[in-house]
Amino acid sequence: MTEEDNILLNDLKANTQRLFREYGNLENEIKLLENKVLDLKSDLKLLEKDKLEISQRNEQLKIATLLLSGVDENREAKQKINKLVREIDKCIALLNE
Repeated sequence: MTEEDNILLNDLKANTQRLFREYGNLENEIKLLENKVLDLKSDLKLLEKDKLEISQRNEQLKIATLLLSGVDENREAKQKINKLVREIDKCIALLNE
C-alpha cells in the first residue's frame, strides 16, 4: 500500500467514525423529540379536559343566569333544562343496555 492509500484509508476511517457519531447524536435527538411529543400530547389532553369542564360550567352558569333573570327569558331556561334532562335520560338508557 502506498502512502496515498494510507491517507485515503485514514480519511475514510475518520469520516466513518464521524458518521456513526452523528448517527448516534441524531438517534438521541429523535428520542428527546419523541418524549417531548408525548409530553405535549399529555398536556393537550389535560387542556381539552379543562376546556370541556369550563364549557360545561359556563353552560351551567348561563342556565343559572337565565333562571335568575326576568320572566321573558324563563322559556329559554326551561328549554335548556329540558335538553339537559334528555341528555341525562340518554346516558341512563346507555348505561342500562
